[in-house]
Amino acid sequence: MKRIGIIFGGANSEHEVSCNSARSVVANLDPALFEGILIGIDKTGGWHRLESVDALASVTGGSRFPDLDGIDVVFPVLHGRFGEDGTVQGLLELAGVPYVGCGVLASALAMDKLITQRLLDAVGIPTIPTHGITVESRAEVSQLASEIEYPVFVKPNRAGSSVGASRVDSPLDLLAAVDLALQHDKTALIQVAIVGDEVSLGVLQGQDGALEVGAVLRIRPRTAVFFDYEAKYTAGGADFEVPALLPAAISAQLAQYATEAFRALDCEGLARVDFFLGEDGAITLNEVNTLPGLTAFSQYPRLWQAVGLSYTDLLSRLIDRAGVVFSA
Repeated sequence: MKRIGIIFGGANSEHEVSCNSARSVVANLDPALFEGILIGIDKTGGWHRLESVDALASVTGGSRFPDLDGIDVVFPVLHGRFGEDGTVQGLLELAGVPYVGCGVLASALAMDKLITQRLLDAVGIPTIPTHGITVESRAEVSQLASEIEYPVFVKPNRAGSSVGASRVDSPLDLLAAVDLALQHDKTALIQVAIVGDEVSLGVLQGQDGALEVGAVLRIRPRTAVFFDYEAKYTAGGADFEVPALLPAAISAQLAQYATEAFRALDCEGLARVDFFLGEDGAITLNEVNTLPGLTAFSQYPRLWQAVGLSYTDLLSRLIDRAGVVFSA
């Protein structure tokens, strides 16, 4: 039986999301194959071996580095900075421990949305027109406010789960939205609002390196103006149409873009690729998530379940792939 080190928590704004993902992973690991060992990162960056996910909320102190003794494979169930951005992946590389998911380079690239856009534009994948604003260039916002068309979306460059994101319908609200995004990252993105449905595809890499794409999932938020944090992580916050009822040609193009993005960023193991789909069939790539949410409400497990791959089997395949990569 393999001992799987489930790293969760993190010193970032997606700490709670990571804890929820960890609960789902622990509950769905195949008990005949794997023993889950919980390794929590508290909000100050301390590492702890724990008996339960909930115990992380009450621990103090911790070590500067993880205790990886006796761990066969690490499953980093982490979202956002200091977890999904290549930092933990680099630590695991140095420690010589196999781990699930993308490596240092792909994790760092995909976390930086501006860099990702430049790379994907270069290989011909359509992305969202975007302005980047830093603390130093904040004065440019007043000029941009009078030049751009509304609505726009403003979000941190290196954050996920819609933390710090806002929809802006008026020039009067743009600066406040930028300042909110800058609370979560040193760069805020101002993006043209794309009219269309949000759709997601999951990419899964087999032991032989071949890529599979799961069912297309269409998101239909029930109450939110957009698919925000509350809609993502609240029961009933959104409906998922999976498989999405789309023309075969559109589904095929989405799958092609998803695999092209996976390869362009040098991803490994898994990724969720998010798009906007216009009424006219126009496709625009939104983001590439190298460690997508794995909560009970998350898209990635759901879109694989729609093609007959259970959550438990999905986790097993990810862990098996990690072992192949490390031994190569």
